[in-house]
Amino acid sequence: MKKLIVVIGLPGSGKDTQIELIQNIKNVEVLRVGDLIRDLAKKDSEIEKAMSNGDLVNDKKVNDMVDEKIKSYQPNSMIISDGFPRRLSQAEWLEEYAKENSIEIDKYLLLKITDEESMKRLLKRGRSDDTEEVISHRIDIFHQETNEVIDFYKSRNKYVEVDGIGSVEEIHERMKDSLGW
Repeated sequence: MKKLIVVIGLPGSGKDTQIELIQNIKNVEVLRVGDLIRDLAKKDSEIEKAMSNGDLVNDKKVNDMVDEKIKSYQPNSMIISDGFPRRLSQAEWLEEYAKENSIEIDKYLLLKITDEESMKRLLKRGRSDDTEEVISHRIDIFHQETNEVIDFYKSRNKYVEVDGIGSVEEIHERMKDSLGW
């Protein structure tokens, strides 16, 4: 049976960094939905436009990408999903999908930082879609869409919150503790 851990957080919360550190200590597959979407945006102008505006991409397209990627992993894989699901409809789809495909959703982990910290980190990062206006929009969307998902996983006793402020090492220790490693 595949096992899935969802790691989510505001843009700039350190998900990529922490997931890379986890990869150094555990044999895990990483489902980087953002990377899949950025690759698809190169071929699909509708997705490219949504990304440049800081909007979320159509659920069906995202769910299809997730399905295809998860099916490519070995049967007993441990998978970390980076930033998916972000909407309640995606979380509901993922729960159903997991049941139908022998996947255990183990934890839904929020790497928590403030909106101000998110803005500060992303402006330093300097990607082309990291303008103040786009970042603010992404933060707003995160709160609008993801709060329902957090409530969904809290009701299933799968939600864990990790303080994402501090040194990379301190946050990594908190991540490992929250995962029981």
